[in-house]
Amino acid sequence: MKPALTLAALAALAGCSSPDTDATVTRDTAVYAAVNDARDKPAFTVKSGTTCKVGETIYGKVDAYTEVICGNKKGWVLDAENLKIVR
Repeated sequence: MKPALTLAALAALAGCSSPDTDATVTRDTAVYAAVNDARDKPAFTVKSGTTCKVGETIYGKVDAYTEVICGNKKGWVLDAENLKIVR
């Protein structure tokens, strides 16, 4: 059973983005100061076309949150599908 758990952990780590991965925001997206913040109170909104650094994805109480650093602002987004990785 240990090999199965090890493989699952490695697969999860492989899915994480490096904090220096660039992504372009494809539509205006709310960014929250912390995981599980109230959805009606974003810290800021990042505009479509902005390039941000993408970090880890973690799971809150219900949803997955992805860390973003956009200029001098940092936070968490729910809509990771609005981030297009720049290659």
